[in-house]
Amino acid sequence: MRCRSGYNRSGLVVAQALVEPGVGSAGAVRLVRARRSPWALHNGLFVEYLDVGSDTARLLVSLDAS
Repeated sequence: MRCRSGYNRSGLVVAQALVEPGVGSAGAVRLVRARRSPWALHNGLFVEYLDVGSDTARLLVSLDAS
């Protein structure tokens, strides 16, 4: 996955990969920002997605699709 500057979508994919092994969402965001840019994951919705987890986010999105 690639986005315009690599700050949000691709940062989200990397952060999600870090959350899965147990780093935690806050730790994953810190790591991505430290390695990529302080501007990485500046989209608050993306950070919230990491906080609730992909399974919960998928369920919430499907509720809105009605």
